[in-house]
Formats: sequence, structure tokens, C-alpha cells
Amino acid sequence: MSQVSLRKVGSSFVTTIPAELVQSLQLQEGQRFEIAQENGRLVLTPLSPELDEVLAAHRELLRRYRSAFHQLADA
Repeated sequence: MSQVSLRKVGSSFVTTIPAELVQSLQLQEGQRFEIAQENGRLVLTPLSPELDEVLAAHRELLRRYRSAFHQLADA
């Protein structure tokens, strides 16, 4: 297990991913991640271009039909 530090850059915070993890997970510079909090932990999930497109379509669907989903939830 590696230890890393959190640094402030502008109004955001950044950390590094050790090179051995980048290599073993076959990550690429510029790769996108989903970040979540689960049970007090940060979870980074690498996104593939295909998954990124699916998530974008999902967000658009939720935005477009938000009122219908709310009505269904209230029923």
C-alpha cells in the first residue's frame, strides 16, 4: 500500500497515483475517472470512452424525464 498527500491547487485539491499503480492498472494520462465516497473511503473508477458515453446518455435521460421519474416515485 502506498501513501500519498493531498495538495491544494487553486480552489481544488490534488493527489498523485504512484507509477506502479498506473502501470499495473494500465491507466493513461488524461484518463477520466468517476469518484465516489463509499463507507468513508474515496473510490476512483477508471472510465472507458464507452462507459463515459453510456453515463452521459443516462444523465441526459434523467434530466429529460426528471418530472416523470418524480411522479413515478410518488405513486
